[in-house]
Amino acid sequence: MEALLERRYGKYPDESSGPVLDQLVWFLLSTRTTVENCDAAYGALRERYPTWAAAAEAPPEYLGECLRPAGLWKTRAANLRSSLAAIRERFGSESLEELRSWTDAECEAFLRSLPGVGLKVARCVLAFGLARPSFAVDAHIWRVTRRLGWHSLPGEAPSERGADLLQELARGSRDILSLHVNLIRFGREFCPSGEPRCGACPVAAGLGCPGAILGR
Repeated sequence: MEALLERRYGKYPDESSGPVLDQLVWFLLSTRTTVENCDAAYGALRERYPTWAAAAEAPPEYLGECLRPAGLWKTRAANLRSSLAAIRERFGSESLEELRSWTDAECEAFLRSLPGVGLKVARCVLAFGLARPSFAVDAHIWRVTRRLGWHSLPGEAPSERGADLLQELARGSRDILSLHVNLIRFGREFCPSGEPRCGACPVAAGLGCPGAILGR
């Protein structure tokens, strides 16, 4: 499966040399919106506030002007301000670089203590920002892995138990970050929430996908 996905989509580059806080803010803005809208909001935010210290001091309505493309701007602005304040209180500045010396469990626990940061966002920051063997599970990955027979847990959104199960399975991967990204790409291209495109799917042809066999 992993090799089939890499042949189609390639390997995802390591982004962990940049500021960890940049990754956290981007993923905070990415929830319940599209990548395009998230990028627009993040770009507007960085253009107006070149430093996170400046953003932390900005009135919510000013932040909201930047965050409108992502939707839910009042909630996003409040979560961003509160998260930046909590980070400054813990580390003395708007920086998460100290997490690089923490264990995975310590990083995940701290990140999840921040407003608006759930399990998926925390594990994305671990994977993208810290290059840790963390596997975030979104709705695409949840759906695709169920159709592939990796789990049989119910629901349209991943449960914490299910996310932990898939993370343990994914840790056998040779490139857990690329597997995460490529499963999402695959879900969008061939295995959407509606009717899957099994006839054109390289995984169904190569692996005898249970989803294709069962028509789900």
